[in-house]
Amino acid sequence: MNKHYLMGSMALLMAGALHAQNPIVQTCYTTDPAPMVHDGRLYVYTGHDEDKADFFWMQDWRVYSTTDMVNWTDHGSPLAIETFSWADDRAWAAQCVEHNGKFYWYVCLHSKLSNAMAIGVAVGDSPTGPFKDAIGKPLHDGSWDYIDPTVLIDDDGAAYLYWGNPNIYYAKLNPDMISIDGEVHRMEQTVESFGAPNPEARVKGKKYKDVYTEGPWLSKRNGKYYLLYAAGGVPEHIAYSMADGPLGPWKYMGEIMPLQDTGSFTNHCGVIDYKGNSYFFYHTGKLPGGGGFGRSVAVEQFDYNPDGTFPLINATREGVKPVGTLSPYGRVEAETIAWSEGLKTEPNAVTGVYVSDAHDGDYIKVREVDFGDRAPKRFIASAASALRGGRLEVYADSIGGKPVAVLDVPGTGGWESWRTFETSVAPTLTGVHDIYFAFKGRKGCKLFNFDWWEFSREEATPDVRATTQAASTNIPGVEYPRLDAQRRAHFRFYAPQATRLQVDCCGKKYDMQRDAAGFWTAVTDPLVVGFHYYFLLVDGVQVADPASYTFFGCCRVSSGIEVPEGEEGDYYRPQQGVPHGQVRSCTYYSETTKAFRRCMVYTPAEYETNRKKRYPVLYLQHGMGEDETGWSTQGCMQHIMDNLIASGECEPMIVVMDSGDVEAPFSPRPGKDVEEERARYGASFYGVILDDLIPMIDRTFRTRTDRDHRAMAGLSWGGYQTFHTALPHLDKFSYIGTFSGALFGVDLKTCFDGVFSDAARFNKQVHYLFLGCGSEENFGTKKMVDGLREMGINATFYESPGTAHEWLTWRRCLREFVPHLFK
Repeated sequence: MNKHYLMGSMALLMAGALHAQNPIVQTCYTTDPAPMVHDGRLYVYTGHDEDKADFFWMQDWRVYSTTDMVNWTDHGSPLAIETFSWADDRAWAAQCVEHNGKFYWYVCLHSKLSNAMAIGVAVGDSPTGPFKDAIGKPLHDGSWDYIDPTVLIDDDGAAYLYWGNPNIYYAKLNPDMISIDGEVHRMEQTVESFGAPNPEARVKGKKYKDVYTEGPWLSKRNGKYYLLYAAGGVPEHIAYSMADGPLGPWKYMGEIMPLQDTGSFTNHCGVIDYKGNSYFFYHTGKLPGGGGFGRSVAVEQFDYNPDGTFPLINATREGVKPVGTLSPYGRVEAETIAWSEGLKTEPNAVTGVYVSDAHDGDYIKVREVDFGDRAPKRFIASAASALRGGRLEVYADSIGGKPVAVLDVPGTGGWESWRTFETSVAPTLTGVHDIYFAFKGRKGCKLFNFDWWEFSREEATPDVRATTQAASTNIPGVEYPRLDAQRRAHFRFYAPQATRLQVDCCGKKYDMQRDAAGFWTAVTDPLVVGFHYYFLLVDGVQVADPASYTFFGCCRVSSGIEVPEGEEGDYYRPQQGVPHGQVRSCTYYSETTKAFRRCMVYTPAEYETNRKKRYPVLYLQHGMGEDETGWSTQGCMQHIMDNLIASGECEPMIVVMDSGDVEAPFSPRPGKDVEEERARYGASFYGVILDDLIPMIDRTFRTRTDRDHRAMAGLSWGGYQTFHTALPHLDKFSYIGTFSGALFGVDLKTCFDGVFSDAARFNKQVHYLFLGCGSEENFGTKKMVDGLREMGINATFYESPGTAHEWLTWRRCLREFVPHLFK
């Protein structure tokens, strides 16, 4: 073939496609159209031929809608064979109608009950579903010609159901729309009513006016009833009959769409009035790869004859004219399409339907986009790519020349890992235009998926990422939450179906604002440095942020954000050149609790190489609502120990962290003594540490087992447990520390059998007693230290400047405490 001739032919084909409107859907094969108008919008319900089918292999039904007759929004497939437990095959022609606020979708399927075709009905609360089987069984079952149902709700509210091939069946529906009123009847076909008698009465070889075949469509207009149907056998044309009542008698009126080159040997129609115009829907085989088993819905506008009869309607490539415009200012679904080449659509439970299978050279056309008299400044879109991404070029009126916007789409980490991108727009885009979205990138490979787009007249919002940094507590690769120079946290969360979101950070709730893309954002007040728990409240339900590492705190799994200190915080950060110890999870059986337990054990870096050395042990407890992981996650204990050991400030030691059995909040029972309730709360821990944990650690690790080489400390309630474990058992512990210890109501003169009453004896037994707290908390720690000192007890007090009851206080306390151990 001559190269110039080939290029000219391709150009003609492209030019034809750019001006085509039929078929109205190009992303898949659609069949058997059933139009319906609801709330000012026209919906068309279709069947779905599978790609490369060699029979009517149809598995589901689809929904499309429009307000302008040229741009059609794909609502996916809300109904399928699987919706009906009694069916196993053949999702053939169907129709949906609205009645009393419900939507009833009448279908035909192959029944497992009768091993034949049956009529079923699904119901939904909206025109796009979700739909469910309304009765859990067929509405009418048991014959091979029970196909192609059509429904009319008359002006008096009565509903009538027709179906059949080659017979015509009809029945009246009860007001519930899901049961039949009386008997099912077979229509008597005659030459006068349908152009030929019933199938069994037809004379072979005799030529009739016409022959009813299948696909009835029942409608009413100006007091007249119409029954349209596929006729003539195979190949089919469309004919119709008229009557003065919904059940006839019918009079054959002739052809509507004569036999012509539609590319399909079947046809199936539906008619509707919308925005003052009359529309005739049908199907063809005109899409690439289409045919009798790969059909596609098309539509033509027409005018009834003055006497109410139909004119002849021929299939066209051009289709219908627009009856409205589309606003680009606000989210427009990418699956709203006038014409496309090379693309598919896919469903997602969160984002809905999106455009997929985009390759270099594919495009979407959207018609009648009205930009008004003031040009937009930005183009914004949501896209996702698991691999290489690509480029989206935006053109006005035709593909070619200079694009009005170019959007680069990188890989986002997944085909449904959506990100929002934006770019500037040429300043001349005003008035009404057809807009083309052209996909560009490497040849032959899938580029990216496309969810939605919009234009904006607003200036570009400064990218907060340029002036903030991702929190260190984010999971790898996640950009939010972020922290700015004022220590404010910036949160961004994708939840397009949520109605209200809040961030609960440090006990304060911040309302989040939703953008058109479904992203919710909020900025906190300036936060103090250190670690903070936070939660998301999604429609009132408290959940962890999936962007954050999770931490056990506040009596549940929560999110956390680390607000970094400057260099002064290096003591709790891992440092290059510093040998790092290990934190391992140890499972053991407790005879005390009759259950397996877990403890976390830190061993110093030298533990693995200095195999003859034995080590002292610090038992370190968490606080109320936390567990044994707290010190090694929220507390950064292992980094504090590594850095202090490396600098020679503290002795190498083993640190053991177990559950204090206080994961639930302390809640005294009504009428019970508070002190007794405190003693009861977490009481199982005391037997565990003395009878199970310490013996297990001494058996498992190279420990020094005497009291002079054993210490215990804890934060908050862990401080309470430290006093209640160590002070009555000074034969086992010689170093004691509490960090913001919950030591309310302790009588220093009488507590623990008067352990403080003999100061000389106590000071000889306890080599180091440490009590620390934050300057902004009021736990009475300083008052207790003063009282101990008045009694002659050697007690060290430490106050963390500017901190409250929080992990930064306890990290600082640990740093101050451990250098004094085992020296």
